[in-house]
Amino acid sequence: MTLRALGIALIWAGVAMLAGLLLRRFGRGAWSLEDEDVPPVSSGHKAWAVLALAIAAGGIGLVIWSIA
Repeated sequence: MTLRALGIALIWAGVAMLAGLLLRRFGRGAWSLEDEDVPPVSSGHKAWAVLALAIAAGGIGLVIWSIA
């Protein structure tokens, strides 16, 4: 597997994690900020979001590094 392919896979993994987190938030009732009973964002959700963004950023870095 080339560095570019690994980077693209990491980008998609980060996107999938963020989409899963978004769907979980929607499932718990976080449809809009104007609602009265929006569930708070837990520290676990924040950690998953940071991890997903780090994975995607690492993938972007690998893709750029493989091109240069």
